[in-house]
Formats: sequence, C-alpha cells, structure tokens
Amino acid sequence: MSSKSVIFASVVLAAASVTAMGAPASAAPPAGTSPGGEGVYLVSSLLGRNEIPGTGGAVGDPDGRAVGVLKVKGSTVTYILRWEGISRPTAAHIHAGGAGTNGDVKIPLFTSERYGHTAKGSVKVKDRALLAALVSDPASFYTNLHTNEFRGGAVRGQLHKISQPIDGNRPVVDVAPVVKGVQIYACTRQADGTFAFTQHDVSALLRGNIRHSFVQPVAGPPQWVAPDGSAVTGSVVLRTPNGAGNIPELDLRATQTGEDQGRLEDVVEIMRLNTVGGTAPAGTCDPQATPTTEVPYQADYVFIG
Repeated sequence: MSSKSVIFASVVLAAASVTAMGAPASAAPPAGTSPGGEGVYLVSSLLGRNEIPGTGGAVGDPDGRAVGVLKVKGSTVTYILRWEGISRPTAAHIHAGGAGTNGDVKIPLFTSERYGHTAKGSVKVKDRALLAALVSDPASFYTNLHTNEFRGGAVRGQLHKISQPIDGNRPVVDVAPVVKGVQIYACTRQADGTFAFTQHDVSALLRGNIRHSFVQPVAGPPQWVAPDGSAVTGSVVLRTPNGAGNIPELDLRATQTGEDQGRLEDVVEIMRLNTVGGTAPAGTCDPQATPTTEVPYQADYVFIG
C-alpha cells in the first residue's frame, strides 16, 4: 500500500516499536507472523455501534471509528490505535468477551488521556495463560476506547488474527468501510426443484472510491479495484457467522491483479468485518417475477499488507 495515499485508518506498526528477528530469505513465515516467525498479529476495526450498554456509563459514539493492530511476542503486547470521530480517548483496554457481550478488562493498553489521533506503545503481561488464550481465540476478546463523553466505551471491535505471512518490519492495515453497497442474489433452481435466491454478485463503493464486485457473476472471485489501478482478488480462508440477518464476516487470501504501485499494491489479506444486513431473502422465489434482487449491507473491509 502506497504511503502517499490518503487513507483514514492506515496504521503502520513500525520496526521502531516492534523488532522482528531476521530469517533466511527462503524461510516461509507461519500465518500471521513476521518473517522471523516470532510474534502473532491481531487486528480490530472499532465502531460505536459495536458497544454494548453496561454499568460503566454511556456507550457507543455514533460518529466514532478506530482501527487497532496488536503484536503479541513473548510477554509483550505492542499496539497502535488510530481513531476518528471521537473526543480524546481517556483509556484503551483489551477485554474478555465475544461479540454482543461485555467482559472484564484483561490488558490495559493506556489509562490516561491521549491527544491527536494515534496512540502506540507496549505493555508487559505476566499471565501466560491469558496471552495463550488471546492468540488462540482472539474473537473472544475485544479492544475498547473510552472517552469522557462515553465512559462505558466509545468504540469497540473484536480481535481477529492475521492469517497470512506479513512484513514484520512494516505491516500496514488499511480500513475502508462500505459507503454504499448491495449483495446481489439471483432466483435459481435448487436440487429439489424449487427456486430460491443464491449469491450472484456484489456491488459496493468503499471509502477511498475502491470498487468491489465479482470478476464474473456467480463464479467470482470477489475483487477490489482502487482508483489508482491497484487491485486484488480474494479467496475465502475463514467464514464466521455474525448474527441473524447479517452476512458472515470473512477472512480472504489476496492475490494481486492490478498495477504494481498504488493503495492496494502490497495487500496479502482482506477481512470483511462489522457486517450488517445483506442476507438473501428467505423462502422460495419466482424467476419470472423477480429474477434478481439487491439487498443493502454495511461492512468494513480491512486490507492487510
């Protein structure tokens, strides 16, 4: 991803704050690790609507958004958080708790007011069992930013493990939310002779004017094309349900298909997170009356490189 592009939530966990041990050029690093094979990377895309009311005060800044990158290496958790649309954060924590549930603070990242739009640092964690759980099941933990206005939590995002090998010296995470998008379904004959809506295509405009569609209807694969000509396709690695009425969250392996330079030039992985809506209409359909239908959806697309 070009460092010259103007990106809301592109965060770089630089070598200055995360040191990866060198490895032979021929070594293939494990998924989600640096080339040296040390450390595991986690990401979260934080939104106000993800907050769950509790006893800690007001929650859910409707204008808030943030992205976080963590590296867990030994007993150290290194982090960088970038936010917009919220007042100055007063604290950031990692909590235990799956989507839709509140949980206790397990790792305080910072506990004093921060200025600007970025916070970074590292913390030592003595509880080895906690770190093991964080790495093995990150979806059971979430990152939370607090402000004076939203003391119970301004923005929140579940954690997700990066599945593809990345450059540990300069991993980049770029979040592009859907501005306007629809999942497109076609009324097709099923094995039992009835008709039902099945995936046909997708059409979405993401922040930064990235266009998302299928290369070919039905067959795919999904593709993302930036205005600068850089582009990627994706193949699904993991599909995670995200509640009734919402299309699943996805983790996809990316393949470069566009220009050598541009916003998507170094992307190796794409995550579709924070999905809302977009599911196919239930029941049978009439291919003559309604051959296709479009269902609006929202999501954050996280480009990792």
